[in-house]
Amino acid sequence: MRRHIRQAVVVAAAAATLSGGLLAPTQAQAATTAPAATRYSDDFNGDGYHDLAIGAPDGNVKVTGADGETLLSAAGYVTVSYGSKYGAQKTGLKVLTQNSPGVPGDAAQGRGFGAVLTSGDFNGDGYADLAVGARGNQVSLLWGSASGLKGGTLMADPQKRPGYGVVLKAGDFTGDGKSDLVVGYSTSLWLFRGPFKADGSPAAAPRNIDLGRDYPVFESGAQNRITVGRINKGAIDDLVVLGERRDIGGPLRGRVLLGGASGLRFTETTIRGGSSVAVGDFDRDGYGDIAVGDPENQIDTEYAAGLVRINYGGADGVDENRAVRTFTEDSAGIPGSVGAADRFGWSVAAADLNRDGYADLAVGAIGEFKPTCEHCYVSGGGIYVLKGTSKGLTGTGAAFYAYNAPGLPRPAGTYRIPSYLKATDLNGDRQPELTFPVKATVPQVWSVGTKDGKVAGASPTRVVNPPTDAQLQGTATQFGVLVN
Repeated sequence: MRRHIRQAVVVAAAAATLSGGLLAPTQAQAATTAPAATRYSDDFNGDGYHDLAIGAPDGNVKVTGADGETLLSAAGYVTVSYGSKYGAQKTGLKVLTQNSPGVPGDAAQGRGFGAVLTSGDFNGDGYADLAVGARGNQVSLLWGSASGLKGGTLMADPQKRPGYGVVLKAGDFTGDGKSDLVVGYSTSLWLFRGPFKADGSPAAAPRNIDLGRDYPVFESGAQNRITVGRINKGAIDDLVVLGERRDIGGPLRGRVLLGGASGLRFTETTIRGGSSVAVGDFDRDGYGDIAVGDPENQIDTEYAAGLVRINYGGADGVDENRAVRTFTEDSAGIPGSVGAADRFGWSVAAADLNRDGYADLAVGAIGEFKPTCEHCYVSGGGIYVLKGTSKGLTGTGAAFYAYNAPGLPRPAGTYRIPSYLKATDLNGDRQPELTFPVKATVPQVWSVGTKDGKVAGASPTRVVNPPTDAQLQGTATQFGVLVN
């Protein structure tokens, strides 16, 4: 709820590259005549553009067998919106289910194929591949090719532990130039080293990642509480793991794990937990800084008002000589004021959005303009952008972008943004779009273009709608699981 009315503004500012965000290794764009190791980690067809994989784990899939046609509810599917000079692909989307030719496994009711996604060149052939998590302890590797995702294999689970694949995170955690895969189980994380063979086996036996203690069971949303970034000025990826939320006592403290030749190593560095996390160099000192969103945090009497904490990076993970910086909707320079159920910090994404060399932070507040009545549902949600400076992130000059900002689409019925924020450059103009799923009667994914600080007209939003395919029946309300 807002205590006073704010004027909605459009999503501002653009970025020269996404490297300021330090979200993942940013690789140079290569010529499209032959695959090379410098492909983007999400360029599935090797054309030099980032691509957008979208999961719909509650999608209903029709299969035909000896007994006729059967509808498998919540079997799930994945589709890819391929990037191009026009941005995200809107039509002709191809559906991949576990009933599609070449896709490993068998479609099953409640399988939730597409519930967790991450990407990297897992087999080292120069094309990005997609790792897909599903219920029933299944992880699929779908191979990239000149024609996009094509065929794949089920990745074996040598540990035989429950919850296999609840978290999937790709990165080069050993510094050998190969894509590795962090796999979450119910209570632990394991590192699978790349490159992976055609049968899905890793280059070495998986190793347990030392978190310093046993974590409780990874809950729904655990994928959003773990992120990959480069924190200690190295050329090797690191991992930030937030603690799980408990009913009593709030979120547990998180850990910073630093990559190295032997893999991810335990550090004494801890950070206060939350529900979303991103890494970006907000002060451009070469260290990746950690932004943690805690949307359920109560401020005074305002429940679930939310806040964001900034932990500045250092050689050992976090610079202990710099105080944690906390931002709320009451912070100086941030438009508006704290309100109950705004859930400021529901999602966070870091990228250089104003092209000044400093990473900025986009913060989702899914509860903005939420009605006071208990069972009402109206359109709402919004995005804040906080700027990076030589002194770090600041509220000065921050902007708010409402769900109905000029130039943004207007879906039929009620809708709400953003349940998850992703910064990526799908049209190759070196300026990232803010991409996020939209909760609506018919869900969508928006890729909000930015150019010279303007949206609407100069760089319009690309709307990706759920695909139409003979394999599918009904609307997948969870259409919009993105690679993270």
